[in-house]
Amino acid sequence: MVKKNDNFLTGYVSIAGRPNVGKSSLMNRIIGEPVSIVTRKKQTTRSPVLGILSSQDYQIAFIDNPGIDFKNKLLLNKRLKKIAFSNVIYTSANIVVLEAKTLFSDDLKILSNMPEDVPLIIALNKIDKIKSVSDKEAMYKIVPELEKFKPVNILPISVKKSYQLELLVKIIKTYLPVGEPLFENTLITDQNLYFRISEIIRKNIINCVGDELHYNIAVEVTKLQKGYARSSCTIIEATIFTSKLSHKPMIIGEGGRKLKAIRLRSTKELKIILGTNIHLSLWVKLMTCWNKNPSFLNHMGIT
Repeated sequence: MVKKNDNFLTGYVSIAGRPNVGKSSLMNRIIGEPVSIVTRKKQTTRSPVLGILSSQDYQIAFIDNPGIDFKNKLLLNKRLKKIAFSNVIYTSANIVVLEAKTLFSDDLKILSNMPEDVPLIIALNKIDKIKSVSDKEAMYKIVPELEKFKPVNILPISVKKSYQLELLVKIIKTYLPVGEPLFENTLITDQNLYFRISEIIRKNIINCVGDELHYNIAVEVTKLQKGYARSSCTIIEATIFTSKLSHKPMIIGEGGRKLKAIRLRSTKELKIILGTNIHLSLWVKLMTCWNKNPSFLNHMGIT
C-alpha cells in the first residue's frame, strides 16, 4: 500500500461524454497504459472501466463510462446509457469530454444530467485540430453556453498530443478529499483477466470486420489456463457471439482469413500483457438478438 499520509488525496472521477469524443483515450493517456480499448466505432466501451493513477500523495480512480447515445434504441444502448449516468452521482469530480469546435444537442443533454453537487470539469478535446481563426472563434462561441452548467473549469486539451493533461490532473486533485488509498499503488485497473482478454478480442473483431457488426458482437472467455504442460504458454478459449446468422461468415471470412487475423492480432497483444506465449482458440456462435435479450445482457455483466 501507499505509505500512510495524513494529507493523502483520493477519490473516484467519472469520465462521460458522447461516443468517440476520446474518453477512453484520455484515461489511457493519463494512466500511461492501454487499460480501456479504443476503436473508431461508437460505444466501444460497454462496461465501466477503472483506471488507477497513483503517486505518493494522491490516487485517482478514473471511471471510463460507455459513450452516451440518446438516439440508439437497442436495449443494449439503453443499459449503457443507464450505466454511464449512474456512475456520475457518487464521485469526487466528473469530467465531461466534448469536441473543441462543435457543441451537439447530445452534449447539452449530457451536461444537464450531471449532478449539481459534484464538481464538473469540461474538457474540450481535439484542440490540436483547431488550425484557423474561424476554428478558434467557433470554440470561444460555445464557452458561454457551457458556463450555464456551472463547471469548475473549462479546459482545452488534446489527448493525441497530451496537451494540458498534467494540468487536468492538477485540477482534479484540488477536488479530491483526504483519505486512505482505494487500491494498491501497483494496480492500474481493477478489471480481471477474463474481462481484459475479452475486450482485446472484441476490439480486434471491430477493427477487422467493420462498422456493421459493432452492435452485434459480444465476446466471452470460457477458458484461461496458465502454465500449460509446465510451459510458459497460456491457453485461452473464447466464444464470439453474433446476433444474426449472416454475420458468422463475415467474422470468419473466406477460408477463415478474418478469424485468423483476429486471432493473430489478439495473440500479439495478449502476449505483451500476460508475458507468456499464447495459444488462443476462437469460436463463432449465433445468439439471436442477444443485444435485445435481458438475460444474456445480465450474463455478460451489462446491467
